[in-house]
Amino acid sequence: MLAVNGIFDGKHVKITDKITETKKYKVIVTFVEEVPQVDNEMRDFSAQTSGLDFWEDLGEDIYQDYLKPKSIIK
Repeated sequence: MLAVNGIFDGKHVKITDKITETKKYKVIVTFVEEVPQVDNEMRDFSAQTSGLDFWEDLGEDIYQDYLKPKSIIK
């Protein structure tokens, strides 16, 4: 069994999680809770398959120099 998140926009179901499976599956769609209208813009952006992929790119991590472990001074 594989569970993924998604959004129903009134006409279509949009999967918001990345799915790597390539086999055919039977599915059950469960409506969990209504999404408030004010969330539409952010929800639509984050539903894009590459909308937030820049977080995985080390070249985009402007703070990576600060993440190096520091020696402990006693």
